[in-house]
Amino acid sequence: MRVCYLLPFCALASLAAAQHARAPGDHWSYRPVVRPATPAVADATWCRSPLDQLVLAAMQAQGLRPSPPADRATWLRRVSFDLTGLPPTPADADAFTADTSPGAEARVVDRLLARPSAAERWAQWWLDLARYADSQGYEKDELRRSMWRYRDWVIDAFSRDMPFDQFTIEQLAGDLLPNPTDDQRLATALHRQTMTNTEGGTDDEEFRTAAVIDRVDTTMSVWMASTLGCAQCHDHKYDPFSQREFYELFAFFDQTEDSDRDDDAPVMRAPTERDRAATKVLELELSELRASMRADDETVQEWAGAARSAIASFHEAAPRALTWHMLGPVPAADFHAAHVTVFAPERDGVQLEAQQEGLQWRAEQFEDGKVHKWSGDNSAFYLYRTIEAQCAATAVLSLGSDDAIKVWWNGAEVLDKEVAHGAAPDQQILAVPLQPGPNTLLLKVANGRGPSGFYFDLRASELGAEVETVLAAEACDEKGRGIVHAAYLRRAPQFASVRERIAAAEAQLDEHRGPAVPVMRELPAGKRRTTRIHLRGSFLTQGDEVSPTTPKVWPGLGPDAPQNRLGFARWLVSRDNPLTARVQCNRIWSELFGHGLVGTLEDFGSQGDAPSHPELLDWLAAELVDGGWSLRHLLRTIVLSATYAQSSAQTPLLTQHDPDNRWLARGPAVRLSAEMLRDQALDVSGLLRRQVGGPSVMPPQPDGVWLQLYSGEKWVAADGDDSFRRSLYTFWRRTSPHPAMMVFDAQSRESCVLRRHRTNTPLQALVLWNEPQYHEAAKALARELVCGDECILLEDPERIVRLWRRCLLREPTAAEQARLLALLRDEQQRFRADPEAAAKIFPPGSCSPEIELAPWAVVAGVVLSLDEFVTKR
Repeated sequence: MRVCYLLPFCALASLAAAQHARAPGDHWSYRPVVRPATPAVADATWCRSPLDQLVLAAMQAQGLRPSPPADRATWLRRVSFDLTGLPPTPADADAFTADTSPGAEARVVDRLLARPSAAERWAQWWLDLARYADSQGYEKDELRRSMWRYRDWVIDAFSRDMPFDQFTIEQLAGDLLPNPTDDQRLATALHRQTMTNTEGGTDDEEFRTAAVIDRVDTTMSVWMASTLGCAQCHDHKYDPFSQREFYELFAFFDQTEDSDRDDDAPVMRAPTERDRAATKVLELELSELRASMRADDETVQEWAGAARSAIASFHEAAPRALTWHMLGPVPAADFHAAHVTVFAPERDGVQLEAQQEGLQWRAEQFEDGKVHKWSGDNSAFYLYRTIEAQCAATAVLSLGSDDAIKVWWNGAEVLDKEVAHGAAPDQQILAVPLQPGPNTLLLKVANGRGPSGFYFDLRASELGAEVETVLAAEACDEKGRGIVHAAYLRRAPQFASVRERIAAAEAQLDEHRGPAVPVMRELPAGKRRTTRIHLRGSFLTQGDEVSPTTPKVWPGLGPDAPQNRLGFARWLVSRDNPLTARVQCNRIWSELFGHGLVGTLEDFGSQGDAPSHPELLDWLAAELVDGGWSLRHLLRTIVLSATYAQSSAQTPLLTQHDPDNRWLARGPAVRLSAEMLRDQALDVSGLLRRQVGGPSVMPPQPDGVWLQLYSGEKWVAADGDDSFRRSLYTFWRRTSPHPAMMVFDAQSRESCVLRRHRTNTPLQALVLWNEPQYHEAAKALARELVCGDECILLEDPERIVRLWRRCLLREPTAAEQARLLALLRDEQQRFRADPEAAAKIFPPGSCSPEIELAPWAVVAGVVLSLDEFVTKR
């Protein structure tokens, strides 16, 4: 019910609404958050905090009792995944099991929360809500290779335990803060994750409007768990929101500069800390290099005299450029072939009156000093003209091309550049000799894909109009002398090596300016839009004008609050707002327990679930706010509770009376997320590369997934350590996310992902067994078990114990060990009978014969596929 352009659907909604009353203003989620009193319970010794007392009171009201505590290794694995997304090591488990002193659990939690992996784990959670992706979406789905800087901002925010109220304000309105920092402006890339439609013929205003609607819907869903999007076309049928109120919220986001442009403008350069450090070094180097370039006035004046003379000769020659003639497009197999193939005008000379390559030359009125464009994929275009001069002189050609270019002057080739860029002035500067009479100029422009074109200008010198004007003056003032002096330093041959070093340093400096990231920026006062209601949700049918404000069912902004995104962001995290703290606590609880205290994470309205533990939800919300909006404090409070520490073992009583664990009489037991599954396999196998941040990477995936009609982009599988980075860093293209992730319920992120549903399908088992990354993990475990320093002398049964402990943190039972040993023997016999099969898994040159390694890879793959391995208990 997010977008209501389909009127029949709206009509059906209206009919259904006749059976329902709209939610009253005193709906439970709209009441102020009040920390509840702690209830009395029958067995207070079980409780570690008021959280447990609230849970136990509700549990006892249902006739249930808490489950025993989980064993220490199970609890450690559970809390490690919940806080860091990675499993503990056997050494971690041994150390924790041996530490029986008071506060052992708290010390573990504090260590886990302080790790970089904790920030990465919770950044992964937030990126679903932020609908983070490395592409624009829609049909063409062009890539946004710079968005990783926003992802790294989120990681850094969680690493610093940025208070959630500040986290909110900076992402929604960091650009509107007083004297915003670069990082605060970068944070606003949250709402530039909206999709951009670059398909030809689309209406930019339509898709700009769609982006603003998405921002309203995402903001209200993520922070308020309210389905305001249902009021886009008409008054909400169930909750107390009018269509007018939807567009009053829309007005907060309607004044930003972005307008569905292909280049995603506005953007900002977002350097990393490493970039900033490198910039300081380069700026110092450049300062020293520029200071080393000095010239006395006499030398500069001598050079200026020669330049004046050359310019005067050019004007005396009075060159006159005649009409351009054009031949093309001449098709070729590809861009390179178009550039290097010798077509007729090159081979036979220009013949304006004859057909060449089956085409006729045609006169074109191209104006000098302007970029001209045309179309023709993978083809060559020839441009020919004559330039007449009255006497000999030197002229300068300024050229630009889309894409590659060749130039012949008076029949001699003077330029050959195979480049791929859009045409622009001054991309190539050539000095050529003018001879008296006609001079011939032939250009060849080779195009790859998309538009082609060229730029041409004929000049007296390469000094530029400003310098030429100064040289033409009879006398120079101080400013003019400075202009001439600078021009000399840019060209004096004795400074050539210094200029090369300066150019190299400037190029490096540009690289360290950081990637250009789309961000939010308000329109200037004179260009602000008038926001109106969209009748029936259509941006083409405008109704009454509206101003930014919040729905009447909630407290208002306040008399002194600015009516812009900043005022709105501050309102979201104010103590008067009854929803934001509740909604975030419910999301966190769902991440830890597998389901929320309110089952509908996305809807706290009349059609959503009522909270199972309303007092607990309010207690957590009050704890979050009173704790300075620290998510780390909230996480610590929950995972150190007796409720969280319970065993997840199911019993007949719980199966009968609480199969979904609504009353929390046992610990959580859920399948790990797609990212955690892959990261765990890489981690236990020793392959995981623990580098924090940086550009997105492309781990292996099946060939052909990125086959798209409108894009030449290709998935280039990373090599080396980059292919084993955490799943958080996987390149995310909306029209084709990594298929192994999708099988385990990751989403495309074309819109905000409010809740991932956990499925259980046969395809998931096939991914665990056959997907290349999991296969690599199994092979790495095999090498370690056979060739590792600590395993090389072990017998097979001892290796099985080591494998089991490494993956599951416990000793295998006698039956488990026997079954794995039997599997190992069967596989050893199979590979001895079929050595070629073993060689397909481990090519020759491995640390041990492939016939010895291959059976262990099969056994390791079985362990990596076990329910106990893929489930958090």
